[in-house]
Amino acid sequence: MSDERSHTGLPSPFPGGRGPWDGAGGEGPLRTLVPNELRLPLSGWLLRIARGSAGRPALEVHSAAGLLDVSVPSTLSVSALRGARHSGPAAAPWSLAWGQLPPGADLVEVDFRRWRRGVRVQACTVAEGFWVAEAGGRFRSVTCSAGATRVTARVARAPRARGGGPGAA
Repeated sequence: MSDERSHTGLPSPFPGGRGPWDGAGGEGPLRTLVPNELRLPLSGWLLRIARGSAGRPALEVHSAAGLLDVSVPSTLSVSALRGARHSGPAAAPWSLAWGQLPPGADLVEVDFRRWRRGVRVQACTVAEGFWVAEAGGRFRSVTCSAGATRVTARVARAPRARGGGPGAA
């Protein structure tokens, strides 16, 4: 398995956001559109930070087809791996996974796998409670490891874009 870690040097656009892009200036592949919005470089998907109930941060995941997921941290349970998608056959190949940071974890390692090939990436932490990871290629499964938590899931095909926007399949 190859090890591809992102070190872009892009400062976090979110208060308390941590990730491989933290560091001294420079440009990176994550693009800040407006405060609290990020455009992912491979999929073109949009992440928005909003406010959930009781003022808790909420992560909105928008695909080319529209809003796909809203995640709000809970004191009762954590969804370490909220979702995983890959591009369709007509689009450039990419895979994406996202989730919530388990308590006490500040680093998430993500392994995207297909038959005999895999890639490991370090996820970007967003808004102190969430993570996202992208990799080039269409993968069948994803495993996220954060602290003592390890979760594996299938990577589903991204929904078809309405009007052929970014990430269209």
